[in-house]
Amino acid sequence: MYKNSGKFSTYLLLTTATAVILTGCSTSQSAGNDIKFTETPKAKVDKGMENQPESSYWFPEDLLAWNFKNDLDAKYNVSTIPLAKRVEKKELPKANKTQNDEMNVVALSIMNSSTSGNAPRGINNFDANVFSYWQYIDQLVYWGGSSGEGIIVPPSPDVIDSAHKNGVPVLGTIFFPQTAHGGKIEWLETFLTKDDKGEFPIVDKMIEVAEVYGFDGWFINQETDTEVTSFDEVKNGKKTEEKEKEKKEEGLRKEHADLMQELIKEFKNKSEDKLDIMWYDSMTSDGKMDWQNALTDKNKDYMVDANMEPLSDSMFLNFWWNTEELAKKELLKSSNEKAKELKIDPYDLYAGIDVQENGFMTPVNWSLFTDDKGNPYTSLGLYVPSWTHASSDNPTDFEEKESMFWVNDESDSSKGKLPKGEEWSGISTFSVEQTAITELPFVTNFNLGNGYNYFIDGEKVSSMEWNNRSMQDILPTYRWQFDHEKENKLDATMDYTEAYQGGNSLKLRGQMDKKTPSKMKLYETKVNLSKDVTFTTTAKASEETELNLILGFVDGSNKTIKPDKMIDKDWTTVTYDMKKIRNKTITSIDYEIISQTKSDTYEMKFGQISVLPKMKDDKILVKNLKIEDAIFDEEESNFAGVRLIWEESRSSNLSHYEIFRVNKDKTRTFLGATPANNFYINGLERQKEETKTDFEVVPVSIKGKEGKASNSVTMKWPDNTVPKASFKASRTLIAPGESVTFNNTSSKNTDSVTWEFEGANIETSKENSPTVTFKNPGVYQVKLTAKNKSGKTQVEMKDLITVDDKASGDLKLLSKGAKTEASSFVNDGEAPEFAVDGKLDTKWCATGNPPHHITVDLGSIKTVSEVHIGHAEAGGEGADMNTRAYTIEVSEDGKDFKQVTRVIGNESGETVDTFAATKARFVRLTTDKPTQGSDTAVRIYDLGVYGLK
Repeated sequence: MYKNSGKFSTYLLLTTATAVILTGCSTSQSAGNDIKFTETPKAKVDKGMENQPESSYWFPEDLLAWNFKNDLDAKYNVSTIPLAKRVEKKELPKANKTQNDEMNVVALSIMNSSTSGNAPRGINNFDANVFSYWQYIDQLVYWGGSSGEGIIVPPSPDVIDSAHKNGVPVLGTIFFPQTAHGGKIEWLETFLTKDDKGEFPIVDKMIEVAEVYGFDGWFINQETDTEVTSFDEVKNGKKTEEKEKEKKEEGLRKEHADLMQELIKEFKNKSEDKLDIMWYDSMTSDGKMDWQNALTDKNKDYMVDANMEPLSDSMFLNFWWNTEELAKKELLKSSNEKAKELKIDPYDLYAGIDVQENGFMTPVNWSLFTDDKGNPYTSLGLYVPSWTHASSDNPTDFEEKESMFWVNDESDSSKGKLPKGEEWSGISTFSVEQTAITELPFVTNFNLGNGYNYFIDGEKVSSMEWNNRSMQDILPTYRWQFDHEKENKLDATMDYTEAYQGGNSLKLRGQMDKKTPSKMKLYETKVNLSKDVTFTTTAKASEETELNLILGFVDGSNKTIKPDKMIDKDWTTVTYDMKKIRNKTITSIDYEIISQTKSDTYEMKFGQISVLPKMKDDKILVKNLKIEDAIFDEEESNFAGVRLIWEESRSSNLSHYEIFRVNKDKTRTFLGATPANNFYINGLERQKEETKTDFEVVPVSIKGKEGKASNSVTMKWPDNTVPKASFKASRTLIAPGESVTFNNTSSKNTDSVTWEFEGANIETSKENSPTVTFKNPGVYQVKLTAKNKSGKTQVEMKDLITVDDKASGDLKLLSKGAKTEASSFVNDGEAPEFAVDGKLDTKWCATGNPPHHITVDLGSIKTVSEVHIGHAEAGGEGADMNTRAYTIEVSEDGKDFKQVTRVIGNESGETVDTFAATKARFVRLTTDKPTQGSDTAVRIYDLGVYGLK
């Protein structure tokens, strides 16, 4: 997944125990666009602190016990944007002859890289999957869930907001994993449990979550089975081990299938058919894990009941219809026929294509998807099209892959044509571009929902990275269609270096002849212009430019309207006279660009398009701003994580809120923007010698005008004037004459340190990383004093260094192949013995609620002094899966353990923890925070205990 190269992130030890005094002030001021800014610096902490709100995820028993009021994060997970109305497909023009207005597209996308640890509306880093090709999909499934985190996953609110703004419904995921990946039949049975009334309690919770969070239904993927344990084995034609002919009572059976169908029916009835269910083609009607890859008699009962009444709204068909082995069966054609036989719309079936690994390089036999005239048999289901983000190295790479995937290799859907063979021709080949611009006001700043900077009215107010997809605007319907005259040629890209409002603008760059027009097709619409409409466009250009507006109408005609002035090198807002276009419905917004001089390096940037009806000048107020919670880094209390909440503005004119730090000189430092009435400030850095920080929130209208600021609230910082002393030793068990390097890890406010070494070649040192030699055998202590002008602290470690003739050379690996025990493990292939086999392609993995522990039996009592751990990244997994907090304990008898190491802020994939040499037979590793986020699964690829044999 791409990240800003060269960015150095620091993650600090955190505490919720630090006292903080929060006060509220009654003062406020009128902002009104006259705020003076102090530019926000780049962030030094860009990973979520411990009190970061988190997007929800549950196991079935957790959801059953869930209560919105008792969930401190729940309010942060509520979407603020209702589902926009789209223009009916049949009313829309087709960009090419192959587009079909009956078929649909669903995207099962990984919108966040993990199930857990996701900030509801982003934090202060750039990296986010800012998918924006909403015009090509009809539904988004927020794909997530794992046996180590949770299997019921509602979409995060930023994804709901951006999708709804574009008229796309969003489904959460209910994912019962295969047992090979940690799935448990108990989770399925809890999900399908009835109460005394014969109803499913989980149904009420499914509806409650969808309604209160504001999304549109659920995708159900049931793949847990004790007999068929692996999707991959079945795909590759491998037979699972023979079981007893009759399934065990605890295994998957027909009763589960019957209950699932009842549950779907109850859900649809209780939700009054307002929420959708999409069923995944996995479990058959007789309770077997048997992917059909089609609509058949074995899975039709999930679409219609015995009385031919509808159940699920749609079905996602498994991917193998596209394989060579099944091609002769023409499964999509037969699905179309079966659907018509059952009086089901064939386009409620989605032919799955797995693009997770290869994206637009995925081979697809398109002749199986369409008839000989190019008409699709079913709709299209894309599994993990978020490949475009995961495989990209930078924003440009992402943008190019998105265009290739969704449009075509020419970035122009008007040039679409049916694919040849197995080539990828772009989703625009089949999918009609849709629009949700059906009412006014309409304002776009071309925001994707992230940025390296933030701009307000063209002024750069922040150089801090950010992401918040709730702030994404409606992006152009057509990417990109030009009609150039003469030698004109322009390319379009998103520009993160400059914006008018937000994080980016739309940049055009290329060659322009003098006074020679280039037309650019941008937006499809269906909106009525009232008599008092104001239409403006804000842009800037390298050359003086005439930017003419071209509006299309229902009757197919169009009108070109000249601006009131030219675009120049600074941001310029031009106005178009709309008096002659009153009470007309416009169907498109396009532009004609005419440079007044010839240029081979012409550049123009669109900053904003604004179409506003006459609006009441409602006062937009922010009331009762509060600090809900604040924590500070444990190391020095120089960084804070702050939760702000306030009363929601009731004005229909509200666009969003801006959050500011109020500085001593009365300037404001921008901290973020959101449409919600809450905000999380992550990694706020204390200013030099600052003892308190004031915050305020300013509402912003749809017109872009800042309203009256809220009351300010004050956060007091903890006293961190005295330094905290700490250090690490490179080795603690050595032979006479060997050296040890000590590293000062004291708090950053330390001005100087003094070391005291017992038995070493030097008694004291003031260096940060002294290397000292111990000549004689013995056991020695080390003391470190950290000082600054406010005081000093000491840390003294007795018997830390052991000097022994037996320790000459490298310490011995004592744990390879040793007997191990663990609190739990996922399956036999991820058992605890794989942590000590000396390989980095095997691991111990345990799921469920932490802590997880693994104990190594060395066979007899040994002298131990180091533990080397290979965390998730050492085995090739993501760094976000590295163990965050863990404890190492030792014991001679396996009963009474003593702690030798405690780590609470690890980020590394490989760690070496040294401690005073001690006698032990048993070494226990306990992980209480198994990952960097909230994934509760521990992954240990190597566990090496070192010492003397």
